[in-house]
Amino acid sequence: MKQTIVFLIIGIIFPVILKAQNQEFYLTCKLFSGCPIEIEPFKKQFGIKDISYATLETRTDSINVIFGEMTQGACNGYWVSLYCHNKLTSFSTVTLEKSDSSEIPTKKIDIEFDKSAKRISVQVMHQPSTDKVVYTWLNNNAKSKKVVITNVVKPIQENRQFPTLELESIKGENISTKDFAGKYIVINWWHTGCVPCRTEIPGLNALVEKFKATPDIIFLAISPDKKDRLENYLKNNEFKYLQTFGNKEIFKIFGGSFPKNIIVNPKGNITYYSEGGDEKKHIEIEESLKKQLDEE
Repeated sequence: MKQTIVFLIIGIIFPVILKAQNQEFYLTCKLFSGCPIEIEPFKKQFGIKDISYATLETRTDSINVIFGEMTQGACNGYWVSLYCHNKLTSFSTVTLEKSDSSEIPTKKIDIEFDKSAKRISVQVMHQPSTDKVVYTWLNNNAKSKKVVITNVVKPIQENRQFPTLELESIKGENISTKDFAGKYIVINWWHTGCVPCRTEIPGLNALVEKFKATPDIIFLAISPDKKDRLENYLKNNEFKYLQTFGNKEIFKIFGGSFPKNIIVNPKGNITYYSEGGDEKKHIEIEESLKKQLDEE
C-alpha cells in the first residue's frame, strides 16, 4: 500500500513540474541495475558500487549519453558517460541537488569532449524513490529534445599559442614559463585528491628518467592544492616533475577537470593536449614527444 502511495505521489509531482517547465521539451527514461562493460574499470578506480544506468536519447547517431545512479563510499550520487561514434570518451561523477522550487534532485550537466573543443549540456531530474529520470537537452538556456553540440573556445587547446604563466614552486621560488623559452615544456595539471592523477604518476616519473639527458625538455607539474597538502603528499609519493602551484587565474586557464597533459614546443605552440589519465598515459606523451624531436 505504501509503495502504491509513493508511485501515485511521483506520478503527480513529475507532471506538475514538467507542466511548469514546458513539458514538450522533456524526455523520460528508466534506470536499470548494472552498467555497460566499458564502465567496469571506473567502478574499481572510483570505489563505485550499487550502480544503475539509463541511455539518454540524443536523436543523433554520433553521440550517445549514459546516465546512472551509484554509491561511492558512504554517499549516493550519479554518473554520466559520453560515447562518440560508439567509443567511450568520458566518464564523470555528478551530484544532483534539490532547489528552492522543487524537492526533486536536478542538475545541469555539461559534458565536454574532443579535447574540450566541444560541449553538450543536459538538465536531468531524478526522484530517488523511483527509477524514472526526466531530462532535456540545452542550447545555452533553451530546451531541446535533441542534443545540441556547441564549440568551446578555451585558452589551452592544441595548435594554439600557450599563454605565459606566472607560478610559485614548492620551494617558494617565482617561476615564469617565459623562463623556458626555446625548450619543450611537458606540463601536468593535477591535484592530490584526483585518483587518475595519482595513477599516472609512476609512468610520468619513468618519462622524466628517459629524457633526463635531454636538457631542452622541462617537466612541469601545476597543482591548485594548498602548499601544505601538496608537501604532505610528496613526502610519501615521489613525483619527479618540477612542482608548482597555480592561483585562481591559473585555475581559470586550465579548468576544473584533472588531469591534463600538455606539450608546448620551443616556439610556444601547444603540440599535444590530453584530458584524463591512466597508468599508460606516459606512453602516449612519449610517442608525441619523440615524433616532435625527430622532426626538428
